[in-house]
Amino acid sequence: MKSKQLLAATVCVFAAVFIAHSAPKNSTVAPPPNIVFVLADDMRWDAMSCAGNPLLKTPNLDRLAAQGTRFNNSFLTTAICCASRASILTGQYARRDGVYDFRTPLHSFAETYPARLRQAGYYTGFIGKWGVNAESREYVQQCAAAFDFWAGDMGQSSYWHERTCNYITNNGTSDRTNFFCTCPDAARKKSGIGEAGPHPLLKDPVHSETEFLPAKIRSFLDQRAAGKPFCLSVSLKAPHGPWGGYAPRFAKDFAAEAIPRAASVALAEALRQPKFLRESLESDRGLKFVQSASSLDGERNRLMRQYYRLIEGLDFCVGELLRELDQRGLASNTIVIFTSDNGHFSGEHGFFGKWLMHEESIRAPMIVLDPRSPAAQRGQTCDEMVLNIDVAPTILQMAGLPIPSDMQGKSMIPLLCNPHQAFRESFFYEHLFANAPKPPNHIERSEGVRTRDWKYTVYIDQTGPDREELYDIRHDPLEMKNLVNDPAQQERLRQMRQQHQQFAGTLK
Repeated sequence: MKSKQLLAATVCVFAAVFIAHSAPKNSTVAPPPNIVFVLADDMRWDAMSCAGNPLLKTPNLDRLAAQGTRFNNSFLTTAICCASRASILTGQYARRDGVYDFRTPLHSFAETYPARLRQAGYYTGFIGKWGVNAESREYVQQCAAAFDFWAGDMGQSSYWHERTCNYITNNGTSDRTNFFCTCPDAARKKSGIGEAGPHPLLKDPVHSETEFLPAKIRSFLDQRAAGKPFCLSVSLKAPHGPWGGYAPRFAKDFAAEAIPRAASVALAEALRQPKFLRESLESDRGLKFVQSASSLDGERNRLMRQYYRLIEGLDFCVGELLRELDQRGLASNTIVIFTSDNGHFSGEHGFFGKWLMHEESIRAPMIVLDPRSPAAQRGQTCDEMVLNIDVAPTILQMAGLPIPSDMQGKSMIPLLCNPHQAFRESFFYEHLFANAPKPPNHIERSEGVRTRDWKYTVYIDQTGPDREELYDIRHDPLEMKNLVNDPAQQERLRQMRQQHQQFAGTLK
C-alpha cells in the first residue's frame, strides 16, 4: 500500500514539473503558476473556524481550506518571529542560517526562495513586516532592492499609519528603497495605537489589514511585469500585539463572550512549572490570564477578544487578496499558501507569548491552495507533520525549480497529492535567544524533539531536576504530566535524548 502511495505522489510531482518545463516551445502548455505566500504573526493553529474554533468566523481562510489542503500538524522549528521568518525564507534551521535573534542578517539573501524565483524570471514582491534584522535601515534597504516590488516595514511594523506617511504613499517600485515611515515617532513607538483606536497624533489614520495592506496588494498587481509569473509574499502584522490594534468595524465582536480555554489554563498547572519558567518573559501576564480566566470581564477574556478581532481583520485582508485574484482573472493559476511565524499561549501552563516548546507556541496554521489540483484533492486535511522550513522548498518545486541541497525542509507537494502518505517521523526544535540575562525579560533557552506521539524538551542552561520534560502527546495532548521521572519511561527517555543529540550534531 505504501509503495502505491509513494508512486502516486512521485507521479504527481513529476507531472507538474514536466508540464511546466518539458513541453515543446511551440505547443500550448500551462504557464508557470503565480505564487502568493501569506504569513500571519503569532497566530495559533486553532484560531480558525475551519480548525474547529467555536467562536471565530474566518470565512476567507475557510475558503482556502475548502479549495486546498489544510495541515492539522504544522510546526515551527523556532517559535520567535525573527528566527522563524529567516527559516521560512531559507528553508533552513536557525542552526544553519544563523538567525537566532533580531539583529542578525541572513548569510546570503541570494539563498532565499524569493531571490531564487527572481533569478528564474519571476516578478517578486514583499508587503508588510520584514522581521529579519529589521531595525537596520541599511540592511532592510538591501532586502528591498532585491525585490521588484517592496512595501516592507521595519521593526514590528504598525497597525495604523497616517494616510500621508511615506510608507503608505511609496509606489513600491521606482522608490522602493525609500519606504521609511514618516509618522510621528510617538505614534510609531506605539504601533500606531492610542488608548482606543488609532494614535491621536495620526490625523487621517489608515489601518493595516483592512486598508493599506490590501491597497499595497493592488499596487503590486497593477505594476507587475506583464508576461511574467509573480511571487508575492504578504506578511501581516496581525494578530501580534499590541492587541488593541484591531479595526473599528470589529470593535463590538465577541462582547461578553467567554473565550474557550483548555484544562491547562489552571492555577495548579501554572504552579507546577519550575521557577525558572515561571519567571521567564511574559509569564507574569500568563499567570494573570489563569487567575482571571473564570471572569467574563477578566484580563484573559478581555484581551483574547481583542486577539480574535485582529484575526477577523487578517481574514478580511485574505478576502481582499482572493477578490483581487478573482477579478483580475488570476485565481485559476495562482497558488496561495497561508501560515504563521509561530503560535501563542493564552494562559496554558501559566504562560503568555511563545518561545517555549509547548504545542500552543510551536504549532501554527498551514493551508495550501493550488487551484490546478483535481477536484478530489480540494478540501482535504493532512495529519502529517510539516514545518516552516518546508515552505521554501515547496514554493521552489511549485515553480518548477530544483530544491537546493542546503535546504533542510521538504516539499509538501507529495502531501497535496496524497495527504495520507508518511512524510516525517520527528523534527528538532531550537530556541537559543535568551533576550536578557535575568528575569523578568529573560527567555529560557531550549531544544528538543517532537515525534508523532512524544515530545522531549531540555532547558540547556539548567542543571537541576527540572532540566528535562517528556510528554506522551497521544495520551496527554495538553502536556500536563511530565514523565521524565517515570520508571516505566526511562527507555523512552533514553531514546529521545539520543535523537536530540543526533539532531543537534547533524543539522548545522
